[in-house]
Amino acid sequence: MFPARSGALRIAAALGAVLLAPWACRLLSLLDQRQGISAADWRGFAADAGAALLCLALVWLLAALSRWLAVASAVLLALAYYANSETIAALGTVASPLDLSFFADPTFVGGSVLALSHPLVLAALLVGTLVLAAWGVSRRPFGDVALALCAGGFVLAALSLAGGDPALATWRQVNALVHNAEWLVLRQDAARGGGYASSARAIIESEPSLAADLAAPPRFALDGRRKNVLLVILESVSGNYLPTATAAHGRDGVNRMHNLDAAFAGNVGYASFFTHQRRTNRGLYTLLCGEYPRLTAGMPKMTVAAARPWQRCLPEILRDHGYHTVYLQSAPLAFMLKDRFMPAIGFDETLGHDSFERAYLRTLWGVDDRAFLEAALVEIERLRARGEPWFLTLLTVGSHHPFVVPESFESPYQTDFRRAFAYLDVAVARFLHGLEKSGMRDDTLVLITSDESAGDLGQVSDTTAGILSQNWGFLVAMTPERSRGLVTEPFAQSDVALSILDYLGLGESGAELFGRSVFRSYDRGRRLFFGNVNHRTLGGIRPDGSLVQCELEGLRCARYATEAGRFFAPSLPRTRAAPGFEEQIREVARRSRPPRDDAPLTIPLLTNPVFEVRKRERQMVQGISQLALEPNEWIEVELVAEARGEGRVELVHNVELSKKRKPLRTTTRLDAGQTLHLRYAFASDLPISQSRVKTTAKLLEGDAVDLLFHRRRFVLRRNGERPAQGVHLELYSLAPPSGDPQALSPQIVPIQEFAGFLEARERRGMQDDDEGGDVFD
Repeated sequence: MFPARSGALRIAAALGAVLLAPWACRLLSLLDQRQGISAADWRGFAADAGAALLCLALVWLLAALSRWLAVASAVLLALAYYANSETIAALGTVASPLDLSFFADPTFVGGSVLALSHPLVLAALLVGTLVLAAWGVSRRPFGDVALALCAGGFVLAALSLAGGDPALATWRQVNALVHNAEWLVLRQDAARGGGYASSARAIIESEPSLAADLAAPPRFALDGRRKNVLLVILESVSGNYLPTATAAHGRDGVNRMHNLDAAFAGNVGYASFFTHQRRTNRGLYTLLCGEYPRLTAGMPKMTVAAARPWQRCLPEILRDHGYHTVYLQSAPLAFMLKDRFMPAIGFDETLGHDSFERAYLRTLWGVDDRAFLEAALVEIERLRARGEPWFLTLLTVGSHHPFVVPESFESPYQTDFRRAFAYLDVAVARFLHGLEKSGMRDDTLVLITSDESAGDLGQVSDTTAGILSQNWGFLVAMTPERSRGLVTEPFAQSDVALSILDYLGLGESGAELFGRSVFRSYDRGRRLFFGNVNHRTLGGIRPDGSLVQCELEGLRCARYATEAGRFFAPSLPRTRAAPGFEEQIREVARRSRPPRDDAPLTIPLLTNPVFEVRKRERQMVQGISQLALEPNEWIEVELVAEARGEGRVELVHNVELSKKRKPLRTTTRLDAGQTLHLRYAFASDLPISQSRVKTTAKLLEGDAVDLLFHRRRFVLRRNGERPAQGVHLELYSLAPPSGDPQALSPQIVPIQEFAGFLEARERRGMQDDDEGGDVFD
């Protein structure tokens, strides 16, 4: 009797080990979102229970091999569920396997991942899971395993047949593991395609209505010839943060930015302004190049265009017309290859984190927004003194997690998120006052917008409207003529480049760009397309004003009616399907992939061959992220770095598949006067949907060392005789040799050890998309 009871208790403990974390994290997310448990939440708890039964079967199978392997698996599952709750808190969406690669970037890990919201909860979950699993998990008869599989499958199948509530957030109705598995399996076919020499032309061929369109009367007299242009891009600001814009869509504003809203209402404000994607590099690419970003997951266009641009972008066009072009941001430029991309598309000067001598707060992400915008005013005065027209693009970073806000800033808001946007709002007010006081407004077109939209923060209960708010941007046009007006016509980030040229009287030079001019009034509807890699959605609007939104990157679509162009209303009524337009959404998304051909992709790893090492903590030297490799492709890397000055540095170079999976890691200690020679090739028989090549440096001794890179070559090859899979370290040495036995420390892991990981990731279609990572690991 007692043994039987003990066996039942152990089974219950094993089930508890795989069910504790999902249920606890679900409750935590509901509390974080300040949403009480409703009757509809039974779906989410039931989905967790079904998934737990499947995981229980897996744990029992692993226990047949090793009991402690099974226990470790249960603990890892708990960690994954907690990571999902952090994603829900930050983004309001289920965590995606696409974002695992961000753990390989030091800026992301050092700035975001280590800032846990509930470290004690995480510790309790891990300990609780470990205790339950250690006592309850053991090898079970196959009949028990089969029963758990059948029970879990039955629960999930029943939930699938029952259908969900479209008005309730997805994360409240699904299990994170099951939801990811469904999406990753279904998107496999949709992930294929592309191969166009120019994705811009490919999209236009499929959807001609997206081509440059200036056939409409101007809203006001366009007299901008030889005027300066200032493009201000504010990190993550949504149209939902501007009360004037929200009123136009019948919504209550959230996270209100009153100073920015005053500029929106006092100039020309665009209330129905679409961002095409989440992530900074996609927004920047679209704003500056007048072309759609990649609408699906995968290597973004900025990464490829950094080496081989196919689109003539706005900075190059303006430079060809006599403008001096400058890009200025507060974050390190090496992140997302902006140090390569910005010069490649026509910026005469590209300035980043190292350009700022003072700040009220400086973090790994850069300087605070007030210091950044104050420095921007100084930069503007420098440009005005040149006596030639200029184009300046600014990108803030303070409203990016973990939010760069000085502790001394007084705000009525308690959360770091809202304090960051309040701080940005004050900084923008100071900046605009400085512009007005300087007299610069009289000869400069000022456009203020955002790279992406953080959305409505769960303000509305309608899930579709909530997700759509993450494509709700804003645009303020401050003209020298002091024009005013509220525009509710739909415009988008892809319209900005053409609009600037139109205002300057250079519209003919933008014939190959996308979009319409925001300075013209169109009496006909339009088609626009957008995506959201966080929620894995695609969407579009039709000329009749209806909107289609598709889950799973185009594989499950619904059409919604809008009233008076209120695309961002708090709720949207569903209407009959539009299968033809749904297919067009998928086709435009397929064609939005960056070009592919057989020519080698060659990227100098550093823009400046001299890198100054002045800090004891790690600095990012270079970082190529979101690198995808097919089995016929391989990379070749060569670095020759000479240390000059007084002191010693440590240089770390990695090839990373994920944060902990590194086929190659070299750690080199160089004394001044020594030169590092590193050359290798890397290939894989299995597809690699995401990888990263990264170099960091820190000062070990002395005050200053300069690294002079005589060679800094990166090549992705697609043609010729590919080397055998794995890392081939052809050269790794110091000249003159070092007496320190630890001066050269190579670590090579056979690619075969990652085969299971790569196969699973390929089946799931997992790829990397954008921002993040630890610059210093």
